[in-house]
Amino acid sequence: MTIEQTVTQLYRDYESRNLGGVLEALPEDFCFEWPGAPQAARYTGICHTKSQLLQQLTDLAENFDFNEYKAKSLLVAGDRAAAQVELDLTSKATGERFKAMIAHFWTFRDGIPVHLVEYMDTAMMTAQSPARRSAAFDVS
Repeated sequence: MTIEQTVTQLYRDYESRNLGGVLEALPEDFCFEWPGAPQAARYTGICHTKSQLLQQLTDLAENFDFNEYKAKSLLVAGDRAAAQVELDLTSKATGERFKAMIAHFWTFRDGIPVHLVEYMDTAMMTAQSPARRSAAFDVS
């Protein structure tokens, strides 16, 4: 599979909530990063393993209903890919439905995704999230 096909399939799996398919495509040492100040936003930090990522995905599913998750733009260059993703979420903490835009930056090694950085509006997500932080992230 090409990098474009791999990323497209990962988004299809996530859109359909097939987390098993997403996780199966990632190596055990997959690194997922949410840049931001951990004291200011719940969803910030770095997952250094696939199991840490699963904890964060589970935390998201416990706190938000994903009404829609769509990759709208995908760019691939060499061993890197970037995507613009549109979300339609309902916060279980506030009951509010809202839209969000995120940016993904992927790194591949030998055709395998090894790192993903996700940028989002951390202030909006914090306003819609419960205060408790998950312990899965390295926030140092």
